[in-house]
Amino acid sequence: MFRRNRSSGFSSLTTSFIFAIILFLTSLALGMGLASDVSASMVEELRPLLKPAAELSSPGLLLLIFLNNAVKTLVVILLGVFLGLPPFVFVTFNGFLLGLLIQGLAPATGYAMVTAGLAPHGVIEIPMLLLATGLGLLIGKESLKWLIRRDSRVKLELSRALRIYYQWILVGLFVAALIEVFVTPHLVHLTEG
Repeated sequence: MFRRNRSSGFSSLTTSFIFAIILFLTSLALGMGLASDVSASMVEELRPLLKPAAELSSPGLLLLIFLNNAVKTLVVILLGVFLGLPPFVFVTFNGFLLGLLIQGLAPATGYAMVTAGLAPHGVIEIPMLLLATGLGLLIGKESLKWLIRRDSRVKLELSRALRIYYQWILVGLFVAALIEVFVTPHLVHLTEG
């Protein structure tokens, strides 16, 4: 009995995670498709916002990136109780924005530099963000069940989500931040030449 419930929870998380991936990829493609209307000047306008972060020392930048992503993912999980709407908005907005940035930067810098700037840490960071989104969506589904007075496991799912957050997501985000601060800049530099 316990095993069946556990596999059912696993199946629900898998479904929510796959749904988060589909939302992300769809919004990423949409952002890339609409990026032709976005000029490289938009990217230049964002530079002043990034300047304070660029002036931080490596440990300071590492802490900033890690805390930013750690707080975002925790909020996405917790706000899942609002019927999953915040995680839905989070993943679609971030996918769309990433698509715009990729297509906005690629003509000026080349796809090799964009890939070098995103892929090394992105292969860990993006799945962690999608896992947090999937957990938030699952909590949202259970909240909806509670709202319509059906059998709901919202507290159980929230507890499990927080356990996954502390055991897996935080670790993954820290590794991704390390790569972003100490590896990604060197790979970007290699593609400049």
